[in-house]
Amino acid sequence: MSAAPEPSSQPASTPLVRKSLRALLWSYGGAVARAGAQLVIQLMLARLLGPAAYGQAMAVFLVLALGWLMAEGGFGAALVQKEALETAHIRHALGWVLLISSAMGLGVAAAAPLIARWLGDPALQPMLLACGLLIPLQALSNIPASLLKRELNLRQTQFIQVGGYVLAYGGAGVGLAALGAGAWSLVAAFGLHSLVVLVGSQMALPQPLRVWRPSWRGHADLRRFGLQVTGTNLLNWAIENVDRLLISRYWGAAALGAYAAAANLSRAPANLLVSSAQTVVFASASRLQQDLPALRQGYLAAWRLCGLLAWPLFIGLAVHAQACVALLYGQRWAEAAPLFAAFCVALPLYALLSISGPLLWAVNAVQAEMRAQAICLLLMGAGLLLCVGQPLAQVVWWLPVLYALRLALVMVPLCQRLQLPWHQVMQAALPGVAFAALAAVLGGLSQAWLGHSLSAALAFAVMLLISMGLLLAGAPGWWLGDGLAGRLPSRWRLTQRTPGAA
Repeated sequence: MSAAPEPSSQPASTPLVRKSLRALLWSYGGAVARAGAQLVIQLMLARLLGPAAYGQAMAVFLVLALGWLMAEGGFGAALVQKEALETAHIRHALGWVLLISSAMGLGVAAAAPLIARWLGDPALQPMLLACGLLIPLQALSNIPASLLKRELNLRQTQFIQVGGYVLAYGGAGVGLAALGAGAWSLVAAFGLHSLVVLVGSQMALPQPLRVWRPSWRGHADLRRFGLQVTGTNLLNWAIENVDRLLISRYWGAAALGAYAAAANLSRAPANLLVSSAQTVVFASASRLQQDLPALRQGYLAAWRLCGLLAWPLFIGLAVHAQACVALLYGQRWAEAAPLFAAFCVALPLYALLSISGPLLWAVNAVQAEMRAQAICLLLMGAGLLLCVGQPLAQVVWWLPVLYALRLALVMVPLCQRLQLPWHQVMQAALPGVAFAALAAVLGGLSQAWLGHSLSAALAFAVMLLISMGLLLAGAPGWWLGDGLAGRLPSRWRLTQRTPGAA
């Protein structure tokens, strides 16, 4: 005898669901455009700069990202999470971001010589000095951008982000790189992009940022939430970038360039799948914090969709890593191929983690993610330090193991908060595991027939799409779950469910 269904606030949340779906469509539309632009522009920049200069720029970006996370103080996320937002909250967030970002910019500029020496490249010092101006600019741009995300105004957000990226990196960045500016071309593009986001987001808001008077008093709840988010973001930054810091110091700029290029290439399709969903998941789930049935249903559906899209895609890319890197980056980037394969194996786990993290934030369980990040950070640093002197192509396989552990540590508190049994999560994961195994077998067969070539990759893609299409059409309920499969048109199915069948 089945249990009685739990009450749900579906009627009350229907307008939000519709708005979320529209936002998701705009977000994915913009993500497709940005992923395409990023792929083309980053490939052009990598070919123009080469591994060494590209690695220098990535080292500077590590400092920029860390400075921004601390300077922004989590206030952007705090404004999105606030159920009832008032002008006083925005003024308070603006005041603290101005204060903290100015201090961070001055601190980074003052420490530029020390940071450059620690990274093993004194030539980085003038670029690090420039970070003193770029950090406050980027931190300030996040306030109006977060307000647009809060209102699920993803249409204008995507226009600003994609347009700014093409202008800054595709225009100024590529142009400067072609003129021989080296790593400075990417630093200049970063600053221009931050400026475009700041100005564009202000213009898109009903009340421009300039009319908000900064405030530093009251609203301790915003600061507490922002502090928790900052702590989690710093751990996220560390677990995403400590490896790059150590590679820059112990393996050199060229190795960092190959490592970063492999990571960026693998993250392009991953970000297309999950980054847009993250924004909508956090904003929507924050308004459905008490509707556990709706959150559970959406989370399990996300697992199944990830299995359908991410697992076979990234396993196939891992098998054909050598052909992909040679085609896109050229032969002088050959050292990036084994690194790219390891990243691709880890990325299905990253996709699931990217969906799970925002849900923890939405249900006000940021501390749980902080604990998971701290444990994995310690393990990552210790593992890399123990492997100093070993080939980077072997050391990099430590990353998929860490991603698996990180996902497990996040899943435990999330399932507790959502009251979600583990066996339901495992059932939702089985289709992804099956598709991953299918991709591995077909990838091996295509390589056995055609070797490490573009023809092998194309043959794999055709075989995988045909096989997955037949499996989905034959048993959509098992692969997608009843909720998602019920939305498929009946003509897409090879088998039909008989009325009254169990």
